[in-house]
Amino acid sequence: MLRWAIAAHSVPDDQPWRTACSCGRPLWASAAAPTGRCTGCGQRIGAPPCTVEAATVLAAVALALTGQSGWTLAAYAWWTATMIVLVFVDLAAMLLPLRISITSTAGFLGLLAVAGDQHAWRRAVIAAVTLAVLLAVLAVLVRGQLGWGDVAVAVPLAAALGWNSWHAVYAGMLLGFGSAALAAITLRKIGRLPRGAFLPLGPFLIGAALTVVLWP
Repeated sequence: MLRWAIAAHSVPDDQPWRTACSCGRPLWASAAAPTGRCTGCGQRIGAPPCTVEAATVLAAVALALTGQSGWTLAAYAWWTATMIVLVFVDLAAMLLPLRISITSTAGFLGLLAVAGDQHAWRRAVIAAVTLAVLLAVLAVLVRGQLGWGDVAVAVPLAAALGWNSWHAVYAGMLLGFGSAALAAITLRKIGRLPRGAFLPLGPFLIGAALTVVLWP
């Protein structure tokens, strides 16, 4: 399912979802193999070989080590799965699809609502709304530097961090933006990132949030 979602959404922003391989084989049947190649024609489709599987196994082990259980574990498992999809899509197409961010947020907050900690749930919602508004303002003020996909993904990220604490929200955002800035400066210094080009911000924000959530 994760490979199918990555392959379906790794298209330019002005293009519809991919529904089939170029050979005509339906995507749900062609993109399932860990090899990253269509099971019909052998053409490369979706994420590189075994990378999605490796990321999923590592995330599952990390979630198990957090000691979470019940509805909280289910919520973070859902959130982590959608974050894996967003990372691979952003790396492939410089795109953070709004529909995945919405799906991630709805599933995460819906499952946590059953967990019973209403104080933590309200903090997660407030954190999500607050960070989305702040980034939306930045996106308007600094055009071209921050995309609306980055604003949208801030909602599930802040919710996941806010469930733990406000300190987690601060740490996750600082680590995400800080690591992205450091990587961009370093790559420009060594000539690997041309002037005017940008790094995908999503993997940095998501990686930082995962780090704080899984290793508080």
